[in-house]
Amino acid sequence: PISYKSMKRAETGRPHLFRLIAMIHKTAYILAYDMLRKKGVHDWVERRAVGIIGLPYLSLILVALLTLKDEPNTGHKIVTGILIGWAVVAAWCTSGFQFKPSDWRMEVREELDLRYLYWKKAIAVYYAVVIAVAVAAGFVMPYI
Repeated sequence: PISYKSMKRAETGRPHLFRLIAMIHKTAYILAYDMLRKKGVHDWVERRAVGIIGLPYLSLILVALLTLKDEPNTGHKIVTGILIGWAVVAAWCTSGFQFKPSDWRMEVREELDLRYLYWKKAIAVYYAVVIAVAVAAGFVMPYI
């Protein structure tokens, strides 16, 4: 029998991990969008919300570029490739929902109504891991 999970995977064309990451980004986007609306910000709300969820990946790319040496060795190339690759994969995961009509917003709002704390904690943990990897790479890169 075909399960709901496999139908969703076939629908999105992305594996479960990437769907989870995309859902984390969608939820973070909705929370940032709502926060900006509550603060009374009406100009460029959608672009600001996208910018907020993209900040951790900007930190990955900045760490990768700022810690490069004049002549990078193999270790530097591997770590830089991993950091920039992670940022590119995350951007790929989020690109699908940014260009679609707003029907995904209803899905996310329903999910937030059901499991608000779960998604809030998932966002915090995921972004904490991204920032921790960026910080760790910043400390390790000079010694590779």
